[in-house]
Amino acid sequence: MSEESITQARYERIGRFIYAFQRHADPEQLRAAAATALLAPDLAERAAALVRRYDEALDALQRNSVAGMPDAVDDDQLQALLADAQAFVQDSGWIHGEQPPA
Repeated sequence: MSEESITQARYERIGRFIYAFQRHADPEQLRAAAATALLAPDLAERAAALVRRYDEALDALQRNSVAGMPDAVDDDQLQALLADAQAFVQDSGWIHGEQPPA
């Protein structure tokens, strides 16, 4: 496989991860909800941790793709993060695209 096709595959992987995460919750809405009193304290902590993990994974994926290095985040880690996003949505009653529940 050529270096160009490897790079393309990495960027496609990043795009699939972003899309999959955002199917559950918009990271910007999570950041805003975690930083305000829109969520109960325990849910606000979960939202903040979730978005921090999302940012860290995305940063590592992008940094390593640009540098041509092997992925620092494996598929199991990404799947665990997506499962946690889905669990957060179910536990909190979060509805994507709407104001989070109080």
